[in-house]
Amino acid sequence: MSAKIVNGKKYELVAPDGGWGYMVCIGAVLNTMTITAFVACFGMIYNNLFIELDMDSTSITLLQGVGASCIAISGIFTAPLLKFLSLRQLGLITAALFNIGQFMAVFAKSKIVFFISIGVLQSTGNGMIFNLSCTAINNYFVKKRLLAVSFTHAFVGIFGLFSPQFVKWSLETYGLRGTMLLISGFSLQNILGMMLMQPVEWHMKMVKVPMDKEDEKKLLASEEKPLMSEGDMNIKKSSIVENNVNTEENVEDQKSSVIKAVVFSILDVSLFKTFVLSNACVGMSLVVFVENAFSMLLPQALYAMGCNEDDVAFSLSLSAMGDLATRFFFIFTSSWLLKIGSHEIYVIGLVLSFIARIGMLWSVNKLVMVIFIAIMGVSRCSIATLVQVVIADAVEPEKFSSAMGLFLLLFGFFNLVVGPIVGAIRDLTDSYSTAFYILTSCMGIVILFWTIELIYKKNKHKRQQNEDALKV
Repeated sequence: MSAKIVNGKKYELVAPDGGWGYMVCIGAVLNTMTITAFVACFGMIYNNLFIELDMDSTSITLLQGVGASCIAISGIFTAPLLKFLSLRQLGLITAALFNIGQFMAVFAKSKIVFFISIGVLQSTGNGMIFNLSCTAINNYFVKKRLLAVSFTHAFVGIFGLFSPQFVKWSLETYGLRGTMLLISGFSLQNILGMMLMQPVEWHMKMVKVPMDKEDEKKLLASEEKPLMSEGDMNIKKSSIVENNVNTEENVEDQKSSVIKAVVFSILDVSLFKTFVLSNACVGMSLVVFVENAFSMLLPQALYAMGCNEDDVAFSLSLSAMGDLATRFFFIFTSSWLLKIGSHEIYVIGLVLSFIARIGMLWSVNKLVMVIFIAIMGVSRCSIATLVQVVIADAVEPEKFSSAMGLFLLLFGFFNLVVGPIVGAIRDLTDSYSTAFYILTSCMGIVILFWTIELIYKKNKHKRQQNEDALKV
């Protein structure tokens, strides 16, 4: 939000909270569908390719780590690149990169080619597409942000509901390579999605606000004062001469300043004190890693239990149905949920997810296990949908892209470091349950620390209110 004075009247430029913002939501739907619609089916799609390329759990989790690292690097570079390119220009470049990687994977005959296409090219585009889509929605919506995010993810969830059945049909009809080619063609829609991302400056609303005395004084001063007086000109000339004399002395200082400027342009250092060490960054990035790793290993675990493709597709569809139902619930209750708080809702979703995972691991009956998988879909909605809302509530609007980049950076770190460890433990123990217990324990730790943080902040707020009341 910025203020300006026009014809002696003060106006503030505010986000449209609608208008073209709804077209941006459609663009975000197209973009998000290409990067998330088939995530739950990853193991189902590439199961035969993993066997063909002789990829064990360690190789798969390493692929996930490489991909997450590229997502992290691309995410952290999004904010600096937006200083040189518009959001739409950068979006079209990254969409092209994503589609090149997806198309290359169709012809992968070795681990190296598969890692480069899916792990590097596609994931690099993935990170920037996600960051740019979230940034665009964050720019266009403030009061209706949760509604816009829920709307976007609900339509993505609709396709996610049918994607397991689509993958099953495609694998039976066209085989592995044909299915990969269809998904590659489907991904081209993100180019259209990025074309809809018009700059928010084109659609900002001018809202008239009362002008205070300070603004009136500034307005009068700007009308009376010349742009530059003769004295200022003389001072400027003398400073130029002085700068020329001291140029050689400041060469080393300038070099160090350039290095600092490059680092500061990539990383917003101010966020390290307020955002990076919070659960909204560290905790949430760990939880999203756990969710992705669990989703990637779940189909293979079901296959290992003796489930056929029909059983796996049904389980994943049921999970997607629970996810979709929750997304529509968020749409209709967004105004009420705002009163609770995005962080509180996120923790509630984590608790539900933790209970569902423990229930699934302790189940011996397949029907009960499928029910818990459906509940995991409900909790996955809050884990995936509320990421950008939680980050937006934790930082200033102008720092959102940088904060999202830092979140993706930590997400990549957990994938690169923790992912292969979990995969290696799975291979050594020959047990998916052990890997799932480790991942679920990580989620339990985040729930504990985030709950403590929320209680501390709530008590601190109450103490502050009591102190203010005593002062009055």
